[in-house]
Amino acid sequence: MSRAADSLRSLLADRAVIRGRITLSSGTVSEYYFDCKRVMLSSAGAPLVGEAVLDAIKSLPEQPVAIGGLTHGADPIIGAAMMKAAEQGQHLDGFYIRKEPKKHGTQKLIENVPEPGTPVVIVDDVVTKGGSVVQAVDAAEGAGCRVVAVIVLVDRLEGGAGKIRARVPDAHYIPIFTLKNFLDVDEIRREWTKTSEQLLPAAST
Repeated sequence: MSRAADSLRSLLADRAVIRGRITLSSGTVSEYYFDCKRVMLSSAGAPLVGEAVLDAIKSLPEQPVAIGGLTHGADPIIGAAMMKAAEQGQHLDGFYIRKEPKKHGTQKLIENVPEPGTPVVIVDDVVTKGGSVVQAVDAAEGAGCRVVAVIVLVDRLEGGAGKIRARVPDAHYIPIFTLKNFLDVDEIRREWTKTSEQLLPAAST
C-alpha cells in the first residue's frame, strides 16, 4: 500500500465510518455506513484521494483520457484526480453522469461527455451491490465511451464486484480498499465476523 493510500485508509477509518443501523442505497441494512464525502471533501483527504486514484490509473495497461461517474458519489473523486493529474503534467478530463437527464436547459444526462471511442475510467466512492457503477457504465457506453477500468474507494464485499465484472468483463476493476482493510473498526469487524460465520458450511453430525 502506498503512503497516500495508507494515510487515506486512516482518514476513512477515523472520519468516514458512521455507526448505527442504516439502510444503504442497495436496500441492505447495515450496522455501519461509509460516508466517504467526509474525507473526499476535506482539505486533508482530497489530495490523498486524487493521488490514490491516479496511482491506480497509472497501473492500467491502457491509459484513460477521461474520468467520470454517477453524481454525487463520484464528483469529488473526479475533481481530486484531475487536479493531481494536472500537477503531474498528465492529461485527464472529467465528466459526470446524472441519474436522469436534466428537465430544463440542455437536458443532458452527461456533463462534458467525451467523444465516442474515448477510453474512460468510471469511479465511485463505495460499492455494495454495484448498481450505481453499472448505471454509470451503461450511460458512458451509451454515449460511445470505452470503459477501460472501474476504480472505487471502498468495496464492501457484498457482491458488487461480481456484478461490475459481469457488466464490463474487459475492464479492470480496482478497489483502493475493501472491507478487510477496516477490520480494526469494531462495528465492521463484528458484522464481518457474523457474515463470515453465516457463510461457513454447517458442521456434520
